[in-house]
Amino acid sequence: MRRSLWLVAALLAAATAARAQESRQAHMEGCLIWSASGAVAVRNECSRTIVLQFMNADDQQTVTADLPPGGRFTSDAQWGQTLGFMFTACPVGYRPNVRFAVENKEAIGLSLYYCVGGRPNS
Repeated sequence: MRRSLWLVAALLAAATAARAQESRQAHMEGCLIWSASGAVAVRNECSRTIVLQFMNADDQQTVTADLPPGGRFTSDAQWGQTLGFMFTACPVGYRPNVRFAVENKEAIGLSLYYCVGGRPNS
């Protein structure tokens, strides 16, 4: 009986680990084409909808937008006039593994994140 309980526990642990691995995805920054002048804007060039999180350094307000294939996001920031910005790009149903916040701007800015199951801010 004890042996079968250990076996069940081991199988459940393996299934949980497999599920956790399945819910990890690479970020999708390579799908984004940014505008070169005027308003800071981006277009999704991939065949899959992505969730964009964007923060302008000027006001530090987070905007989250779903971008379908070909979809665009335009911010209030202007190239050459903003202090900068940061963003993440994950498949729909995923969020960055680091909290989208100013204290993580270095990791986010260097693309040192991956996407895990869940909506942004979940």
